[in-house]
Amino acid sequence: MPLVRTLRLSCVAVSCLLVAMLAGCATSDLQLKPSYQPVSDAKGAGGSLVLASSLEGTVPGVGERIQWILGEVKDTDGKVKGNVTSPTAPSALVRDALQKELLRAGYAVQVTKAVPQEAAYGLVLAASTLQLDETRSLVKVEADCRVSFSVEIWVKGAKTNTLSFESRFSDFAVRDREKLHQDVLQKAFASAFKRALPAIVEQLKK
Repeated sequence: MPLVRTLRLSCVAVSCLLVAMLAGCATSDLQLKPSYQPVSDAKGAGGSLVLASSLEGTVPGVGERIQWILGEVKDTDGKVKGNVTSPTAPSALVRDALQKELLRAGYAVQVTKAVPQEAAYGLVLAASTLQLDETRSLVKVEADCRVSFSVEIWVKGAKTNTLSFESRFSDFAVRDREKLHQDVLQKAFASAFKRALPAIVEQLKK
C-alpha cells in the first residue's frame, strides 16, 4: 500500500509540473494593441489625397478574436516560445500610421483600394513589412522592430515615382514588456516617417 500511495503522489506531482509548464508556455505569447503617434513636421499643400492600400485589418464582426502575428517570442537559445500578436494586420498598422502622418501634414486623406483615374493626387502603399520580435532571458526582455514600405506617387492619373523606406529599432527592459514593445514600434515607425513624409510631400508638389 505505501508503494501504491507513493506512486499516486508521484503521478500527481508530475501532472502538476506538466500543467505548470504548459501554463508557462501559454503566457509567452504577447498580445499588443499598437497605437502610433505621428511625429513628422513636414507640411503639404493640403487638399484631397487618396491613399490606396489593401484594406485588411481587423475582420468585421469578430472584434479581437482574430490575432495577426507580428513576430516571435524566443529565449536566448533562439527557441521559439510564443508569438507577438495584434488584432490589426501588420500592413494595416503601416497604412494607419501613414494616414496619420498625412493628416498631420495637412491633407484630407481618403483610404481606398485603388487610386481613381480622376484623382488629382494619390499614393499607393505598394508593399510593406513589419516584424516585431522578442528575446527573453531571466533578467530582461529585448524587443526588435523592423519596418519597411514602398509608396507610389500618382499625379493626375499617372504614376510619377516610387519611394522606399525602412527602419529598425531595438531596446530592452527588465519589466513591462508590453510598454517596451509599444515604445520600440513607435520609434521604428517614427524614424521611417521622419524621412518618408518630407520626400512624399516634395513629390506631391511637382
